[in-house]
Amino acid sequence: MAKKQPIISEKNMKEFGRDYVKILGRFLLSNKPFAKVASGALLNSLDYRLINDFTEIQIIANDYIKYVDKGRRPGKYPPIRAISQWASIKGIPQSAVFPIARNIFKFGIKPTNVIQKTVKEITTSKTLQRKYEQDGVDNLIKMINDNYKYI
Repeated sequence: MAKKQPIISEKNMKEFGRDYVKILGRFLLSNKPFAKVASGALLNSLDYRLINDFTEIQIIANDYIKYVDKGRRPGKYPPIRAISQWASIKGIPQSAVFPIARNIFKFGIKPTNVIQKTVKEITTSKTLQRKYEQDGVDNLIKMINDNYKYI
């Protein structure tokens, strides 16, 4: 059985991955007035990898991106160590760590929806759509021509 030809080339899949990471990073930096960058660890962890014979993209980030994206509901204390590290980076006194954690317990953390915003930016950007569309059309035509059989 012949290997399935992907609709979008490996080159464009890589370009898509780079674009996604770039846009996601931009949203993390621009979440005014509460940009989600303290140490830069989350921003620096952003990457992508192609999987399943380059037909799928996996976005890679530190695991706490889920809290940055979806927020945190009240009713559960956040990890004190993480709050302490964040406070140190931000120049906040350690005496404020527990009150901050208690506030998160009481009120939660508002979601930023950076993942959804990134997807929306990619799917609504005419420039990005044109960029990937032509590659898809070219590969689809090639796929049809390569698999055409005369009857």
